[in-house]
Amino acid sequence: MARRSTFTRKMPLVALQLAVACLVLFPFFWMVSVSLKPATEPFAIPARLWPDHPTLENYVLAFRPEFRRYFLNSTIVSGATVLITVPLALLAAYSLTRYQFRVLSAFLAAVILAQFFPAGAMIIPIYKMVKAANLLDTYASLIIAYITITLPVSIWMLRGFLARVPKTLEEAAAIDGASPLRAFFDIVVPLARPGIIATTVFILIVTWQEFLFALAFTSTKEMRTLPVGMNDYIGQYGIRYGELMASSVLVSVPVIAIFFFLQRYFIAGLTAGAVKG
Repeated sequence: MARRSTFTRKMPLVALQLAVACLVLFPFFWMVSVSLKPATEPFAIPARLWPDHPTLENYVLAFRPEFRRYFLNSTIVSGATVLITVPLALLAAYSLTRYQFRVLSAFLAAVILAQFFPAGAMIIPIYKMVKAANLLDTYASLIIAYITITLPVSIWMLRGFLARVPKTLEEAAAIDGASPLRAFFDIVVPLARPGIIATTVFILIVTWQEFLFALAFTSTKEMRTLPVGMNDYIGQYGIRYGELMASSVLVSVPVIAIFFFLQRYFIAGLTAGAVKG
């Protein structure tokens, strides 16, 4: 009887959760549905939730040589941003956690302030610097821009994890003769591994789907990334919805797969960064 009463009390909450889940997942369901429809079905009246005759033709057309080039560009830019941002953020977060100086406090305040600026407000000064360095339409221009976006948040995420690592462990290692550098790599980095993974996932998600900087800093098809390359399906005389939705599914799959396998680290990273001062 008590179990039934508890189940009855939780029913509205479960129903609300299911409703929110359906609301969130419906756009992705519709994207998959349109990607499997023949060219005429997306405009059928009345609209059908699922195609009468599913086909993979849109995926074959979407996976053209240009798409593979865009995929390679996004992989290079996202991977390089991770490889540069994570070590920088790790060292900065460690300094902010272990040492307390006025200069570091001012640096921390600057990091917090940087998070309040939208990407659109930073695009003009970064564009001028990249243009002055003759780096437009190169991988370097996008990597520099993405580091500017991801580094402040990454420092905060890693700072929350590093604050949980007891300083006494490093002191014990120093008594045993370990240098500060060895104590950092042998003790601090392994214990902060969940935070490093969470930060990596965050950077990959942000850079993989970034559109504004990629559109402004690249002008040739050889340098376009996936979000910008998908504009090819929007023409002067119409939109190729089937191929556009098929390419959207292909672009989403790597990010969803990474997030699915590493979601617990990502959520833990956001939580740690939120509660640690």
